[in-house]
Amino acid sequence: MAMQNERPQARRGRPRFFSRRKVCQFCVDKIDAIDYKDTDKLKRLLSDRFMIEARRKTGVCSRHQRLLARAVKRARQLSLLPFTSSHKGSFAINFRPRN
Repeated sequence: MAMQNERPQARRGRPRFFSRRKVCQFCVDKIDAIDYKDTDKLKRLLSDRFMIEARRKTGVCSRHQRLLARAVKRARQLSLLPFTSSHKGSFAINFRPRN
C-alpha cells in the first residue's frame, strides 16, 4: 500500500535553464596585468552602485578577479573611480583650489 505523503516523481512546470559556463575574458585575450588607469574596462566589471561584481556574474577567473580587485582599489584611491554611486562626478565638480 502506498503512503499518502509521497512526492510525485517528476516536477512539473518550466524546465530548468542551464547556462553556459562563462569564460574569463582576460584569459582569452591573454592579459597578464590589469591596468588601473583603464577605467572604461574597469567600469564594465562594476555594478551600478560601483561595487565589484562577483566572479560568477562576470565570468572572471580567480587570478584575474584578485588583480581586478587590486586595480579597482588603486583607481578609487587615485580618484579615477568613485567609491559609491553618490560620489559619482563629485571629485571633479566640487574641487576648487585654495587661493
